[in-house]
Amino acid sequence: MTSNYDEEMAMKNFLPFHVKCLPQRLIQKAEEELKETDEIRSPSLDKMRALILAEKKLKCPMEDEYLIQFLRARKFDVKKAFNLLQNNCQIKKSYPELDEEGCVVLVLQLGKWKVEETNIVFALTALVCILMMMMEEPATQICGVQVLTDLKGFSLKQMKSFTPRYISLISKGLRNSLPIRFKGIHFFNESPIFQYIWSLLRMVLTEKIKNRIHFHGDNQKVCKNLFLKTFSQVSTVVTTTL
Repeated sequence: MTSNYDEEMAMKNFLPFHVKCLPQRLIQKAEEELKETDEIRSPSLDKMRALILAEKKLKCPMEDEYLIQFLRARKFDVKKAFNLLQNNCQIKKSYPELDEEGCVVLVLQLGKWKVEETNIVFALTALVCILMMMMEEPATQICGVQVLTDLKGFSLKQMKSFTPRYISLISKGLRNSLPIRFKGIHFFNESPIFQYIWSLLRMVLTEKIKNRIHFHGDNQKVCKNLFLKTFSQVSTVVTTTL
């Protein structure tokens, strides 16, 4: 039984976001643009697995579904695809780090957000993508996420982007829309301007989430005690300016 979404996509000749099997036009597109054929795919996957096994320190999934994304990204050039895989594994290894309880630590630097270059729609989309990428890890699904938000430099310019529409959207994400365990949300260097946003946001949050939100002013010692040795080191964990 097809859903309204599937019917609407079919009427517009759009593909749904999740495609169970590739239609013929995409198979042809993969061959023309990515050099992907039945004859090339299987040997390329075997070569990728051989390279992974030869790299003793490299630990990653070996399933076709995982490796094929790197081959497609590099048009089935196995050497380039393997290099991309190595880079990806290195990033996952060092970015993000985990705190002592196993939580991922996400650092946001809102004062560096250039709203004239990236509007709030793109900023929130990027943030959700980062969070969902984190949640692919089983350890993160179990241990949750700690968020550190550095508000140094946050001004009226950024505040204007937080209209009631987007404050409501953020509250829904924190409450019951994202499959994420927010273990703690910590704000540093907050200003009176941000306190205005918080006064609106707190009205639509559950008590459970409000109890996990903490304001620390310019007290970097708190950050040190919570996570790493210095605040500058924490800033190297998953850091984004939005």
